[in-house]
Amino acid sequence: MQRRTQAFLAIWHDIDPAMEADWHRWHTYEHMPERVGIPGFLAGRRYMSADAPEHRCFTLYEGADLSVFNSPAYLERLNAPTDWTRRMAPAFRNFMRGACRRLATAGAANGYAGSVLTIRLEPDGEVDEAATGALVERIAGIDGIVGAHVGACDRGVTRTETNERALRSATGEQSLDGVVVVEAYDHATLEAAAAKISDMVGEAACGFRPGARQTYTLAYLLQE
Repeated sequence: MQRRTQAFLAIWHDIDPAMEADWHRWHTYEHMPERVGIPGFLAGRRYMSADAPEHRCFTLYEGADLSVFNSPAYLERLNAPTDWTRRMAPAFRNFMRGACRRLATAGAANGYAGSVLTIRLEPDGEVDEAATGALVERIAGIDGIVGAHVGACDRGVTRTETNERALRSATGEQSLDGVVVVEAYDHATLEAAAAKISDMVGEAACGFRPGARQTYTLAYLLQE
């Protein structure tokens, strides 16, 4: 993750298999360039997993700050979906999305690893940013891990009503409270460390407890 990233937009969902090939083309050639072209968006990356029955796709957009995900330029785009975007709306399943302020980060800066582990977070008291910082340092110290990041979701920003959100009304869209994103060289490293990392989150007393976790492999990356 880039050093100047102060916020990120995390998105999980599944895809209708009948529309998947066209969905990947759309996401690569139109959707992601459209998003990363908005002022304040720094990078976008798409990860996939064949082992996630409800959320095979995880996408993360980095932002200069949280306001990027509620900016006039972004909302203008969300309220004017292209024809291709409208055609792709029925492809989404089990949509989950959260605009997050980055609370803490550790590890290699300005680089991207080939695999990520996401651990969705649930509230468990007051957020302790010092404990969160210590947590990511511990995670980044595990062999094979190259980065660890924690974000707290702003539901007000996340739930802004737009035309694109209306297009996804049949997906049962959900919000989240927070997420840990861990980057590693390969899938096997994350699979081996996932339970340990989840336990570390639970023991950290940082204001969250660990929820669902999943590992993903990088499919596409685009920077501004």
